[in-house]
Amino acid sequence: MPNRSGRWKYIRKLAWTRDSQARAVCWICGEPIDYSVPPSTTPDSYEPDHVIAVNKDASRELDLNNIRASHR
Repeated sequence: MPNRSGRWKYIRKLAWTRDSQARAVCWICGEPIDYSVPPSTTPDSYEPDHVIAVNKDASRELDLNNIRASHR
């Protein structure tokens, strides 16, 4: 099994694939996300965001259902 960092990279990639295919908008502001640029590179680029913050419930950190599309 990959280490924690490796698992996060895997979950992050799954979330990006899911959200980019759906053309998901930012769950915070409702505006479109620029999926034509690499994640986390511009203010309008994709950033996976935890709905329930990890500091509130660490068990949800790697839960794909706890991650939504947002802007960087």
